[in-house]
Amino acid sequence: MERELSREEIKHLVIDFLKEQTLCVIASCLGNMPRATTVEFFPIDTTIYILSEGGKKIENIMQNPNVSIAIHAPLIGWQSVRGLQITGIAEIGKNGSSLFKEGLEAFKMRRGVKTATLPDFMNVIKVKPNKIEYLDTTLGNKNVKVKHVLEF
Repeated sequence: MERELSREEIKHLVIDFLKEQTLCVIASCLGNMPRATTVEFFPIDTTIYILSEGGKKIENIMQNPNVSIAIHAPLIGWQSVRGLQITGIAEIGKNGSSLFKEGLEAFKMRRGVKTATLPDFMNVIKVKPNKIEYLDTTLGNKNVKVKHVLEF
């Protein structure tokens, strides 16, 4: 029988996974027109920060803050599928806001630098998860369930 992981074990796996990956797809929607964009992300714990010059995703989020994020590891084979989907609420921070400063800190942490500046026209998208669905088929080799859900 496959073992169920504790909430803390799942959260630890998710945080480690987020540290290993650098790209995600963020999906936003306005009316009945979805938009999915591949972007670099900067995690702190389970919160995702994305730097953006603007565009349709920013317009969509300003009208509808509900977003979905997909992140996956490179596929080597069916026995090594690893990825997650985040459903959450996005906020936009402009230069000078506390949210913008949080995003800059996430950027510096990921880059391993003490100082960095971003152009004034940049936006920071902060996504707080409501739900994270994590899939890791390598856990099956350890007699552990391969799909886990964290709700916030």
